[in-house]
Amino acid sequence: MLKFLVYEDGQPATDWQLREAHLLGADDVGIRAQIRFEEGMITCDKSHLGAVAFALQFAVGDDAGDLMLQTCLLPERDEPYLLSLELARHRLMRIISKQEEWHLFDLEAHSPLADRIAEAKAAFVEALCNAHLPAEADRLARQALRLGLDASEELALVQANLVLQRRRETGHVSRNVLGCGIRLPDDDPRAQQALLENFDYIRIPMPWRILEPAEQEYDWQYVDAWCEWAFRNRMPIVAGPIVSFTPDVVPDWLYIWEHDYETIRDLLYEHIERLVTRYRSVVALWDVISGVHVNNNFAFNFEQLMDLTRMAVTVVKKVQPTARTLVEITQPFGEYYARNQRSIPPLMYAEMVLQSGIPFDGYGLKLVMGQPAEGGRTRDLMQLSALLDKYHSLGRSIHVSGIAVPSEPVAVQVAAEPEPHAAALEETQKHESSDGGYWREPWSDKVQADWVDAAYRVVLSKPFIESVSWLEMTDAADSELPGGGLLKADYQPRPALGRLRDLHHWLHEPV
Repeated sequence: MLKFLVYEDGQPATDWQLREAHLLGADDVGIRAQIRFEEGMITCDKSHLGAVAFALQFAVGDDAGDLMLQTCLLPERDEPYLLSLELARHRLMRIISKQEEWHLFDLEAHSPLADRIAEAKAAFVEALCNAHLPAEADRLARQALRLGLDASEELALVQANLVLQRRRETGHVSRNVLGCGIRLPDDDPRAQQALLENFDYIRIPMPWRILEPAEQEYDWQYVDAWCEWAFRNRMPIVAGPIVSFTPDVVPDWLYIWEHDYETIRDLLYEHIERLVTRYRSVVALWDVISGVHVNNNFAFNFEQLMDLTRMAVTVVKKVQPTARTLVEITQPFGEYYARNQRSIPPLMYAEMVLQSGIPFDGYGLKLVMGQPAEGGRTRDLMQLSALLDKYHSLGRSIHVSGIAVPSEPVAVQVAAEPEPHAAALEETQKHESSDGGYWREPWSDKVQADWVDAAYRVVLSKPFIESVSWLEMTDAADSELPGGGLLKADYQPRPALGRLRDLHHWLHEPV
């Protein structure tokens, strides 16, 4: 059992929302636990032996953000830990490890960044020295955490700008590096013009629900129209995902076969073959299969998930041997595994795909933040950079296949009926609030634009990243991320689009 003291305004907290609270083991793999708050203390009952880390959404304050944060791996002990102190400890350890990994220990002695790191360390040491006074230790630890967060993000940006400038000067930035997704059936000329002026390629979704609304009855009109437009304007197409089992993609008639894996597999085989055959002359890169490792809709077992992945990629290669193929990882931080043991941790799934000899060409990473959905909580720039570094070890190219944050706070959407086949809520979920956190300040057009400028630099600085695609060009009532479009519902541009335009020009202008 782990216990954490939590304080508010110098007093033990009387109420504390456990937002996306979960435990992590080695390699940040989720661990099942019962987590509860009572009388100023968070208690974590776990079955796992050994040290674990505690993660949750934490309001740091003072323009630092409301972010998913975690502690270091901690052993069980009778005395409770002070939560703010352990969150600060982990952040300082992350700074030190990344300074070593990025060879940035030789910072100028009195640079603002070096001073900020030193201030964070000093505040942390002072908090340790006041451990016998928990309220004072909490105040100092929160100060150390705020300074540490600020310093770690600046460190990530310093490293990103150095490497990105080097990539640009040496010509190692792909010509087709910036893309954007579209929505079906939206084909407004204003959205099309924004695509042509600001991006190198287009992502066209292939939702099964729209393409085959009734079994064996296909409706190609929307995808046909977009593919014809992109081909006519010589804009490369990334298509997909072809296979996804999220409720907004799966056609209703497929649930008839939900307990018949062989039939679902046969239906998928036929669907993929028909789809790729139709568009193989205009699509060069297929996002083949997405998010099956999360496994939160259909109850597939591990062998079936891997078989679906192999089958889907193999069919695409059979129909279009020259096509490049991606396997998309959704929710790449892996919070879902702490609650759904039928799922596969994201990095483990990526490694299994690689080791299984599946003939794919790269991974897609989907990074949607700022919404109160599992896997959608806000992360800071250092966490984003560290996550991408983990996937570098796989030795395959990475495409950020959908990245986005909102332009306004996103409230939780309460469905009239439960999602089909959703797992029962864990105790931790009963206390979650209706927000997905924010970066530095509550989400707005300005904050979204600032995040775009910083996050894109972090992502594009990684040499193994081939391309980055914004999730959706335009807002709509049923958008995956409300307020996440670069154009508003009336097609007026948001400031984030201007930032991407500037970055696009800078990347492609002669050095």
